[in-house]
Amino acid sequence: MAAHMLRIYEPLYAVGQQQVEPLFLPLPLANNDFAWREFRIYVDFYRQGRHRGLGRCGIFSPKFPLKSKIRTSQFFDFCRSHEEADVCFFNPFPQVRYLAYNVWTQGEPWHPGLIQAAQSLMDAVGIPWKIDRMPRHDERFLAFSNFWAANEKFWDAYVGGILIPIAEFLQQQPDHPAAMQVMQDTYHSNKASFLPFIIERLFSTFISLHPEFSCKPYPIFDIRPYCLNEAEWEMAIAMKPSIDAADKNGCFTNDLVESLNQAAISNTAQGKRYFQNNPHPHTGRVISDHPTVSS
Repeated sequence: MAAHMLRIYEPLYAVGQQQVEPLFLPLPLANNDFAWREFRIYVDFYRQGRHRGLGRCGIFSPKFPLKSKIRTSQFFDFCRSHEEADVCFFNPFPQVRYLAYNVWTQGEPWHPGLIQAAQSLMDAVGIPWKIDRMPRHDERFLAFSNFWAANEKFWDAYVGGILIPIAEFLQQQPDHPAAMQVMQDTYHSNKASFLPFIIERLFSTFISLHPEFSCKPYPIFDIRPYCLNEAEWEMAIAMKPSIDAADKNGCFTNDLVESLNQAAISNTAQGKRYFQNNPHPHTGRVISDHPTVSS
């Protein structure tokens, strides 16, 4: 019976915070670490062994309904229709497949220095990944916001094998140059370091490098509702024919990879301009080059 259970927890990290999604289970946090964001929640959850004996479980932000644009019951139904999968996930940014080669080339223009900071962290922890050599992330692997629910085997391999060693390094050697680098502030709608944006991209990285796990992405057939503004939609739709063909054939020429790199840079530039004066749909805030902690 446990193998077929599905439990998704909603973190309650603020005093008086009300649970948003009734299908989720409440996860009260006594002492949320703002600097680590969701990373701290995953690490503590794993160390407490709360992922064990639950079938598949996940920890979803209260913003899941806002970002996913589906009923939460639809995601539950999807997971239950793929009982054989080690992990099911939802990517609320499906348009990125047409605007970047992978999660790292998407993130670098938004957070300059992200790839170098991530590589320094991998090297310091002893994780043998080369961030600048990551494969293509199409809809099979592309994921943001940590909307995934996985079985114990996946939790042990990904959280236990990747996230926990990173946490131990940061806790034991906070003055290490790599640790200090990932804790530097980066561009965002409120104060944030590189760390949560690195952690967010490790899921896609892990599943793209570990084909032994069965991973099922929730299918999204219309990307337009997920595009953050009209310019992003126009850029994505212009790139779509060539990218779909390359993904189907499994062949990306150097020129096409470079076109995606330029699309990522261009989309970031227009997005930064746009959100200086227009609230981001996921936060309700404009984005500042010099963010401060929001109230």
